[in-house]
Amino acid sequence: MKTYRIALVGAPNSGKTTLFNLLTGARQHVGNWPGVTVEKKEGYFTYKDFAFEVVDLPGIYSLTPNSIEEKIARNFIIENKPDLIINIVDGTTLERSLYLTAQLIDTHSRIILAINMYDEMQEKGIDVDLKKFHALLKFPVVPLIAKNSWGINELLEAVITELEANPLDRIHINYGEDIEKAITEIECELKSCFPEITGEYFSRWFAISLLSNDQEITNILSRDEDYKKLLQLVTEKREKLSKIFKQDLSEIFYERRIGFILGAIKECVNFRQNIHSKIDYTELLDSIFLHKYSGIPLFIIIMWATFQLTFKIGGFFSDYIEKLIIYLSKITQLFLSDGILKDLMVDGIISGVGGVLVFLPQLTILFLIIAFLEDSGYMARIAFLMDKIMHLLKLHGKSFISLFIGIGCNVPGIMAARTLENEEDRIVTALINPFMSCSARLPVYILITSMFFPKNGGMIIFILYITGILVAIMSARLLKTFFFKGESIPFVMELPPYRFPTVRSLILHTWERVSQFLKKMGGVILIGSVIIWTLSYFPKPSEYPEVIKIMEEKLATEKENTDLLKTEIESAKKSFELEYSFIGRIGKFLAPLFRPLGFSWKEGVALLTGVVAKEVVVSTISVLYGTGDEPNLLKKKMGENGINPLIAFGFILFVLIYIPCIATIGAIYKETNSIKWTLFSVFYGITLAYILTFIVVKTLGLIIII
Repeated sequence: MKTYRIALVGAPNSGKTTLFNLLTGARQHVGNWPGVTVEKKEGYFTYKDFAFEVVDLPGIYSLTPNSIEEKIARNFIIENKPDLIINIVDGTTLERSLYLTAQLIDTHSRIILAINMYDEMQEKGIDVDLKKFHALLKFPVVPLIAKNSWGINELLEAVITELEANPLDRIHINYGEDIEKAITEIECELKSCFPEITGEYFSRWFAISLLSNDQEITNILSRDEDYKKLLQLVTEKREKLSKIFKQDLSEIFYERRIGFILGAIKECVNFRQNIHSKIDYTELLDSIFLHKYSGIPLFIIIMWATFQLTFKIGGFFSDYIEKLIIYLSKITQLFLSDGILKDLMVDGIISGVGGVLVFLPQLTILFLIIAFLEDSGYMARIAFLMDKIMHLLKLHGKSFISLFIGIGCNVPGIMAARTLENEEDRIVTALINPFMSCSARLPVYILITSMFFPKNGGMIIFILYITGILVAIMSARLLKTFFFKGESIPFVMELPPYRFPTVRSLILHTWERVSQFLKKMGGVILIGSVIIWTLSYFPKPSEYPEVIKIMEEKLATEKENTDLLKTEIESAKKSFELEYSFIGRIGKFLAPLFRPLGFSWKEGVALLTGVVAKEVVVSTISVLYGTGDEPNLLKKKMGENGINPLIAFGFILFVLIYIPCIATIGAIYKETNSIKWTLFSVFYGITLAYILTFIVVKTLGLIIII
C-alpha cells in the first residue's frame, strides 16, 4: 500500500494542530526540526484503502522566509514535495489568511482549502458560496469545524478525489503582461537547467522567487554551474521590469496577490454584517466605481470622455501632420518629373500611407488612456462590473477582459480568450471579439466623422464603440442559445489595489502599441497602398469616350475659361481611367451588391481591401478619389458619388461589423482550431453587417424624410 505524504499548512491559530491531532490520534511523533528548536510533528493514519503520512508544518502567514518557521515550512514544501497540501485558513479572517493560499497557488501543487471555524463565520454573518469558490480555484474547498470534527469525512473524501485527479489542472495568478512574459522565459531556462530541483510543478514559483530577489532560492540554485546563465537572464528581466514599474517587484507580486484575494472574496463571500472596521482608499473607490447604481454609468462616462479626448485633442495635432503631408506631396511633385514614378509617390505612397499616418495623434491618445486604465487597476473593475451581464450570456467577466483588450487590437484580444477554462467560452469569446472596435478601425471612423460629423465626431465614435459591445453581447447570446449550450463556470476577479501609474510605465506601454502601428505603416499599409495604386493605375485606356474628345475639341477653339475646362477634362480622364483600371472593374462587379446600402463602387473596393488591414480602407479611399490629404475635396467628391451623412454613418457601421482583417481571421483559427468556426466568423460578420447597415440606413432615412 502506497503511503501519501500530506502537509498541513496554515497561519498560527488557524486550527492546524487540532486537525493534525484529529487525523493522527496517538500515531504521531513530536520532535524538533534538524538544527533548530522549532517543533516538528509527524503522524500517520489510514482511510479506506489509503495510507497517509501527515506533517504539521509550523504556523506561517506566507512563504516569504522572514522567520525560521516560514523558512522551514517553505523548504519542506520545495524539497520534500508533498503529494498534497491541506491549507487550513481561519474563516473569520479570510482576507489575511488567503494570502498564503495565493502563494501556494504559484507552486502549482495539489491543494485542498479547508475553511476552519465555519460556525464562527456563520455567527459573524459571513457566507461563502463553496461551489463557486471550488470552481474558481479549481481545487477542493471544504468547510470545517476542527474542534468538534465537523466536516472531517468530507475533507478526507476530498483528499482522495484530489490525489486521484489527473491530469492536474490549475489556475495561476496573472501578474500582468510584462511580468508574465519574464516568468515564462525564466521558467523555460529553469526547466532546462534544473529539472531535478524545479520538479513538475515548482518552476513558476522558482521564477517568481528569483524575480523577487529571494536570496534563499538564489543560494540553492547558485550551487550549480548553469546558474550563471540563469542569473544573467533574471538580472536582465528584473532591471527591465523595475524601469517599467518604478517599484520593487516583490511589492508588485504582493499587490497582485492581494488583488486576487479581494476578487475571490468579492465573488464568493457575502458579509451579512459589516465586519470591516477600516476602509482604505481602494475600498472607498470601489464603493463608488463598483456600486450597483453608479458603477455602470461611471464606466459609460469614462468611455465617452475617452473618445471625446481622442477626437478633440488628437484632431488638433492631426491638423499639423496633415499640413506636413500636403507639403511633402507638393515638394515631391516639384522634384519629380511627370511619369509613373511621380504618380506612384504622390498618389500611391504619400496619399495612401499619409492618409493613415494623419490619425497617429488620435491613436496615441487612445493607447495612453487604455494604458492608464490598465495600470491604475480600473481595467479589472470594468471586468467585474460586466460580470453580471456576461453571466446573463452564460459567459463571465474574464470574457469581457478579452473583449476590452480587443479595443486595442482584436488579435491579442482573441489570444486572451485562451485564459478561459471552459472550451465553449473560449470559442464564443474568440468569435465575438472582432465586433470590438479595434484601433485599426479608428482612422476610418475619424476620417468619415471629421468630414460628415465635424461637431459630433466624438459622440459618433462613442456610439460605434458601444454598438460593437452590444453586437458582441447579442452574438454571444445567440451562439450560447443555439450552438454552445453548456454552463459557464465562474472565475476569480483579480482586483489589484488602485495606484497612480508611473509616467515611465505609461510611456512604455503607449509606445509599445504606437510602434506596432508604425511598423504596420511601413509594412501592410505601405504594401497595400502600392498594390491598390497599381490596380487603379493599370491598364491605361487606348482611347477616351466621345464626351472627353468633344471637350478637348472645345478647348482647342476656346479662348476664355481655358483653365477651368482643362481641369474638367483632366478630372474626366482620371475618372474614366479609374473605372477602366483593374480595380475599377472589380468595383463595378461589386457595385450591385453595395448599391442597396447607398455605397458607390469605390466604397465597395475600400471594404474589400480592408480585409488586409482596416487602416487600408482609408488609404484606398484616398487613392480612389485622388484627393490626397484634402478632406474638404474628399467630402465633395464623395458627395458627388451620393455619400451623404446617413450613408457615411452606414459605411463606418459596416466597417465595424463586417469581416475582420486577415490577422484576426488567423487568430480565430489558431484559438478555435476549427476551420468551421473560422468560416462561420467570416460569413456571419458579413451577413450581420449587411443586414444591420441596411436596416439603419433605410430606417433613419425614412425618419429623416418623415
